[in-house]
Amino acid sequence: MSNDQNQAPRAKVVLVHGFLDDRTAWDDVRSLLGEDFEAVALDLPGSGAHLNDEGPFTLHRLAESVIAEIDRSDNPVVLVGQSMGAQLSELAAAARPGRVAGLVLLTPVPLAGVHLAGDAANSFRSLGGDADAQRQGRLGVSVSLTPRALETLLASGIAVRPAVVAEVFDAWNNGDTAGATSSAYAGPTLIVRGVGDPFVTEEVIDAGVLPRFANARLVGIADAGHFPHLEKPEEVTRIVGDFARSFDRVKA
Repeated sequence: MSNDQNQAPRAKVVLVHGFLDDRTAWDDVRSLLGEDFEAVALDLPGSGAHLNDEGPFTLHRLAESVIAEIDRSDNPVVLVGQSMGAQLSELAAAARPGRVAGLVLLTPVPLAGVHLAGDAANSFRSLGGDADAQRQGRLGVSVSLTPRALETLLASGIAVRPAVVAEVFDAWNNGDTAGATSSAYAGPTLIVRGVGDPFVTEEVIDAGVLPRFANARLVGIADAGHFPHLEKPEEVTRIVGDFARSFDRVKA
């Protein structure tokens, strides 16, 4: 769908993946959004096309790749980050508030982190190279992953070097101190949760995500867990598309 000549350029949608994932996690959503928007899915350092990148793999290092995509864009950007990608998207939006029209946080890990410890932390830290553990972990936090979607996630996750898995886990688990205060990004923010997500629950969002944003609303997706973009891609596309269209403005 082309823009009318009397309208401002439509926002570019930048899709930011989560832990153990790469850009392929967004394939269905990106394809559907592509009918109306320029949609770009990133490979973060240590993932996908950047598997061999060197560290450190801190939240701010990972967020730099999101900021770089914003800086390459001529049009305003809508950032869409899932899980750990939500932390990175918030950091990038705070760094470039004038360039980010809106922020979508999908099943967001709080920027402050979740601070798992002991066996729970070790189980995440040791996921590198363990296909069976990754499969069980994915299934344990999802509701309606298809076999194809599960294989997409496993293919990306098993490729990540074990040392990178451990370092990236520590980054999102420990979080950033900015997450303890109100978000530095004051623009429109849409928080989306999978109603069946046992990891990023409504309680987690109510305690550590939603209250931090000055201009936010929360929506839920039924029959979805931690990966709504793979479990319910049509619904995620509709929600993100409607949000992005809200920034279309008629030129004066």
